[in-house]
Amino acid sequence: MNAEVLKSSLVGLLPIFEQEEANLTNLDREIGDGDHGVNMLRGFKAVSEKLSGDTVSDVLKSCGMTLMSAVGGASGPLYGFSFVKMAQVGHDEITSENIQDYFKAFKEAIETRGKVTKNEKTMYDVVSHVYEDLESGRIPSKEEVTQYALNTKEIMATKGRAAYFKEKSIGVVDPGAMSASYIINTLLEGVRS
Repeated sequence: MNAEVLKSSLVGLLPIFEQEEANLTNLDREIGDGDHGVNMLRGFKAVSEKLSGDTVSDVLKSCGMTLMSAVGGASGPLYGFSFVKMAQVGHDEITSENIQDYFKAFKEAIETRGKVTKNEKTMYDVVSHVYEDLESGRIPSKEEVTQYALNTKEIMATKGRAAYFKEKSIGVVDPGAMSASYIINTLLEGVRS
């Protein structure tokens, strides 16, 4: 996946977030403040308008900076910081051989900025599972990535706004995990054979 393909993939997230805005917002109403869908849509509208760069690193950095400035809540800084960190990986193209390097940066960025671990009902639950798959030499399917997000339904939230809901958070999919699955599937799409 070169810079042009990456650019069109990231811009391609806009129709996905347009379609999923209500779903993400409804999930966030149950265990958050109800603005995740709106925020993610705003972020990827901005990405579709402002995304630039001639190299993979420039495109990832542009995406990160745009998300940081356009997305409210905790997600903007987390996704923004993650994309900026992925930009520092520095390969000419994203390939099935080096995608793990990008996900290592993604995972570590969320660990650092979000101060999270697995099973806390956050986007990290998806990112860390995907990283483990890549580390074992396997690119997870679209369905598997989606399932990692859906699995957060059974977890009691202990991080972020959802943690205030304690046991009531069980039975609701984490909206951040769901939005992460869309972004991750888009990044993996370019390297799945």
